Amino acid sequence: MTYNLTRGYEIETCGVGITVAKSKLRDSGIKGWKAVVDGSNGVDVEFVSCPMADSYAETESLRQICDFIESIGATVNRGCGLHIHIGNALLNESVTPDQYTRTSIAYFDRTDGGIHTDHGEPFDAAIVKDVALRYTRSASQPNGVNSMLSQSRRDYGNGNYNQWARMTSVAALEAANTIDELEAATEMNRTAYQRKYSAVNFKTWHKGTVEFRQHQGTVDAEKILNWSEFLTNLFQHSLANRFSTGSRTTVTSTPERAPFRAGGRIIDQYNLMRQAGGCTTRDIMMLTGCSEGSARRGATEIRDRLERDGFPRSAVIQHDQISNGHRYGDGTDLNGYEIALEVTVTGSGPTLLPDNAIGNASIWAGISDDQYSWWQDRIVALA
Repeated sequence: MTYNLTRGYEIETCGVGITVAKSKLRDSGIKGWKAVVDGSNGVDVEFVSCPMADSYAETESLRQICDFIESIGATVNRGCGLHIHIGNALLNESVTPDQYTRTSIAYFDRTDGGIHTDHGEPFDAAIVKDVALRYTRSASQPNGVNSMLSQSRRDYGNGNYNQWARMTSVAALEAANTIDELEAATEMNRTAYQRKYSAVNFKTWHKGTVEFRQHQGTVDAEKILNWSEFLTNLFQHSLANRFSTGSRTTVTSTPERAPFRAGGRIIDQYNLMRQAGGCTTRDIMMLTGCSEGSARRGATEIRDRLERDGFPRSAVIQHDQISNGHRYGDGTDLNGYEIALEVTVTGSGPTLLPDNAIGNASIWAGISDDQYSWWQDRIVALA
């Protein structure tokens, strides 16, 4: 099986304003890119690409934009970064990477920034979790991702973090089992918006990507392509060598934290229901001040949300009055609800191979000899 992924590029620059950049980009005839305002300190313009795939068309497009950026006098400073979005689904088998890239560039230009898709189903959360863990665990290793990047972009997860792309703790990633939980793992006492400033950013999942933000700014096409190839290989190696398909049965905990926005009654209802024995409808009404009907609708909303996150509907248990120690006729508000602390989930998604069969967890597994040599030279130069 082939594992063709798409990737999009965001190149932050300084020294040339947005008005000039837009005008000159339009006059250049380069397609598949747009110039936008970023808003970060020290960043004047961000050049954003359409999704592309590993191909001659992608290489030529990156070389064109990097040559263009240099030709107009734009450069990078310490505050500029390179962000790469890896698609969260494989390209369909019916399209080659070159075909996809050319079509994507044309569509982006024709629709003023529209995104062309020709992909399969999004990856299971287990796949991206494995990639994120391999990436993050390497940070503390001599030959890991920090050694591949400039000093200002290094983050060992020990409190002296990189302000532009902070590492999520390994423990937080290990505890996450859904995309929502992976995104929540990046919270680290930050606002929802600030969570995007993560080395591996899951907030772009709804747009079809996982974003990698740690690389320093550059307008060198070779450096950009090699970093992109490195990130793409992380996914390809996990897919090809670290997972099996087929049925799987796992016992997993329901989320301790209610999977809803903070501040609503539904949060309090969730917490009340997620305890041994659950609670009565009357308990919910007394705590939140809602009506009996609203309490029932809240239970349905919780059940629906858990189902969307991969839990069976049986995760929310409904108790009648008898179960709660009352008699029929004592009041319909004395029935109740319980969120099981743990549930058995049966599915057909990928699961990590056993220790005696799983592929190497190293970030360098699957990298070609030429790529490995290039990166080792780069690591020495950055030491």
